[in-house]
Amino acid sequence: MADNSVLVPASSRSLLADSSVLESKIAETSKENLFTGSADADEEMPQVETRVVLVQDAGRNEALLKALETVKIMEVPVIKIRANCPEKSRESLIKSLVNMEIKHPCVTTESVEEYAEADAPEFENVFVISDFQHPTFRYLYKAECRVLGPPIVLFCAQKGEALPFTSRPLYCASMLNLVLCFTGFRKKEELVKLVTLVHHMGGIIRKDFSSKVTHLVACSTHGDKFRVAVSLGTPIMKADWILKAWEKRNELDFCATDEEFKSEFKVSPFQDCILSFLGFSDEERVSMEEMTIMQGGQFLPVGDENCTHLVVEENSVKDLPFEPPKNLYVVKQEWFWGSIQMDARAGETMYLFEKQDSPALKKSVSMLSLNTPSSNRKKRRLKDTLAQITRETDISPFPPRKRPSAEHSLSMGSLLDISNTPESGKSLSDTPKISTKPNKILTPVPQTQSARWQVAMELYQTESNYVDILTTIVQLFQVPLEKEGQVGGPILAPEEIKTIFASIPEILDVHTKIKDDLEKMMIDWAETKSIGEVILCYSKDFVKTYPPFVNFFEMSKETIIKCERLKPRFHAFLKV
Repeated sequence: MADNSVLVPASSRSLLADSSVLESKIAETSKENLFTGSADADEEMPQVETRVVLVQDAGRNEALLKALETVKIMEVPVIKIRANCPEKSRESLIKSLVNMEIKHPCVTTESVEEYAEADAPEFENVFVISDFQHPTFRYLYKAECRVLGPPIVLFCAQKGEALPFTSRPLYCASMLNLVLCFTGFRKKEELVKLVTLVHHMGGIIRKDFSSKVTHLVACSTHGDKFRVAVSLGTPIMKADWILKAWEKRNELDFCATDEEFKSEFKVSPFQDCILSFLGFSDEERVSMEEMTIMQGGQFLPVGDENCTHLVVEENSVKDLPFEPPKNLYVVKQEWFWGSIQMDARAGETMYLFEKQDSPALKKSVSMLSLNTPSSNRKKRRLKDTLAQITRETDISPFPPRKRPSAEHSLSMGSLLDISNTPESGKSLSDTPKISTKPNKILTPVPQTQSARWQVAMELYQTESNYVDILTTIVQLFQVPLEKEGQVGGPILAPEEIKTIFASIPEILDVHTKIKDDLEKMMIDWAETKSIGEVILCYSKDFVKTYPPFVNFFEMSKETIIKCERLKPRFHAFLKV
């Protein structure tokens, strides 16, 4: 066959359009060979019609027969035609193949041989069979016939769509438009079975992982595909997800992505992990052990050779009580809580526990403590180098951060440094900000200032601190919780977030304006200035914003307590 053919897209694509249509026999040979002669430009081209053959039980399905009365065409998304066809003939061929009309009444039969082997180029046979395990199905499959299941026909009738034109047998639409990738499977027979079922349910398989993959089906929590899926927030599913979805293949309204159904088959954060905990109080350790079981893992005492991870409280542990084996991950507790928060096992490399006398840690501390004019530049260079190393060694949405030690005071500046929090390794520049101007009044209070000035300055500082606290609440907690595209999905429901934070953003907005007005007053201070005028200016705003806060305060507090108790990911979010 000459390689001078072209691809012609259909004017409209059904939701059921399958990329596998490019592999179809019609696109390659059968229909193309119908018109190999030099047809006259005015000659009418013969029409190709779709003939539906109901096999065995399908022919006795009343709902199926009724559905076929409403489905009049079979849509072909893309078709291959010969480039040397006369222009009018080409148009007729495209029209007849893009919308194959179902004119004839459907045929019912117990034996398919006469239809599967019949040489009738004027018909495109579509076989509908109820049992994809029956020998008749295997016969049709080997004969490369087009095979559909009753649910996909009923689905098309329900949606008002044409029958799909696919080269693979298609039973139902449970995984329609899903793109799956597999990792960790060692048995070829198991993988072939899963891939076949996905195709039967309308899904697409990709060998390599990319951003187009909607779900990763994993048999283990190791490997590059798993790490990239975690980084991109792609749902990671167990093989049972496919098997259970196939069991529901006859339920028309069922979809494999239904959250309630899908959540049962997600790969747990600590699947394949055996954890032990070092440096925690007994109460904390018991709580973390219970959390480990809830998240699909196991736990053993510290030092057990079967452990895969040793989780360390880095603020209380200065050195390990034993030399860890090479196959044991020794990680900070951020790894534990971070994995729960994003509902997937985080990469360990970025959370490894370093002993205080380790050469790497000593070098880092030495470089960071250089007290030279160029120390800031060296710190930045070191930070960039470390970031590059972590990018090269692992992929994780949670960057490591130093937890505030009890030996050091926690300044407001460190609280507001969101770059230290596990939000996809991004700083506040990636999230909506509440604009707060820096304090312009930096000079110490002169002793000669009046008592009135000192009281005004104290009020301004109090207001400034209050704005900083509210900003912390919004930026450190509310913004990350409301952020779209969270790894692992939303941590809290929108209603819960609204209840918890109530009118805090509105209160922050009012007090930011008051702080700015007081700041201007203090910069251009005069004894005639009136602080009361500033407060009165925003009195209506107070009446509007504070009553909801006060009235719903108890409900907000109860919601926080309830969510922390019942939602492990929220508990982990607060821990992080």
